Amino acid sequence: MRVAIIGNGQSVHVVGRSAALAARGLTMRLVTLGPVLPAPGIEVRTRPIPRGPVAAARALLGFLRDVRSFQPDLLHLHYAGGRLGSLALLSGIRPMIINVVGGDVLPEQHPGGLSRMARRTTRRLLERADALLVKSDRLLPAAADFAEIGSKAHIVRWGIDPGDFFPDPAGAEAWRRRLKVDDDALLVLSPRLLRPLYNIHLIVQAFAEVARMHSHAVLVLAEYGADEGYRREIEGLIDALGLRERVRLIGAVPHGEMRGLYSATTTVVMTPASDGLPQSLFEALACGAPLLLGRLTGYSEIVEDGRSAVFVDLDAASIAQGLGRMLGDALLRASLAREGRIAISRKASLPDDVERVVGIFEATVRAQPREPRRLDPLGALLDLVALASA
Repeated sequence: MRVAIIGNGQSVHVVGRSAALAARGLTMRLVTLGPVLPAPGIEVRTRPIPRGPVAAARALLGFLRDVRSFQPDLLHLHYAGGRLGSLALLSGIRPMIINVVGGDVLPEQHPGGLSRMARRTTRRLLERADALLVKSDRLLPAAADFAEIGSKAHIVRWGIDPGDFFPDPAGAEAWRRRLKVDDDALLVLSPRLLRPLYNIHLIVQAFAEVARMHSHAVLVLAEYGADEGYRREIEGLIDALGLRERVRLIGAVPHGEMRGLYSATTTVVMTPASDGLPQSLFEALACGAPLLLGRLTGYSEIVEDGRSAVFVDLDAASIAQGLGRMLGDALLRASLAREGRIAISRKASLPDDVERVVGIFEATVRAQPREPRRLDPLGALLDLVALASA
């Protein structure tokens, strides 16, 4: 089967899932805009990110050539929105299968919400998709707020490859040396984006209380996709709370180094205001890292409060109480780690998910015609406008 993948070439998840499908025997071409990560087993076609209507028109023509010359059996879009979503619509290729991941259908994850044009693109994509691969049950009603999705939605979590994420004592030791902490240090890791949505300021405020009780505790903050204004705010908060010697800001960690970092931590904390089912949740569980999570309903699809994770309310006092409990109870951490690994192996296994996706691909190709959809001039014009304005 020949699959044209449309997605962010800098996303380790897009590239990793596509590589897993290629390893399963599918012939894959990734068609995208901008830089692309190494993509073993995948043919890649990319164009510069367009700025303005003229560049958008050129990108569209190049994109159409890159997709159509491949003669795909289906189009697989890795996000129900954005420039790439508009390009996928304009290609007219079917069947089209779309991953729904969270930010595409959860407007609260965007400062100020989604624009009218962005909402239109997502609605049109969901309407035109022949099948949807939805990452969590919680996203089903969110997608249904945009369009009637009926029976074409399938829950696919895109879980963990057990060959990539597992407890890694050697990697953990290397990270502790890199962080310049003692063997008995209690490491609290926030692996999420350094942006207001993820409530990093609440974690820092909570850690200030915990640091007074645990002299060996150290907070480690990843800096993926850092909002520079928010980063300055976090640094100011760290200084105001007297935590400069107790906090490590470690930049954007390469994906291949995360296994060791998760394995080094005493607890991983994630308390965003809104979330789907992030890969960081899956990765931490697979590496045996005890989890402290904000009380969001989506997480309960994978973990159980008090059994495979500890849930807290989204305020600094509750987070501090949860961290104190975690850091002070080694038996609890060991139990959470054990149950968490069991949960992730049962509920989010990438090899199992790949087999399911291949079956969905095959069934969709059999059921849907491959000829282009009936031309919709007005819709195509609006898709062009969305492409130029994204």
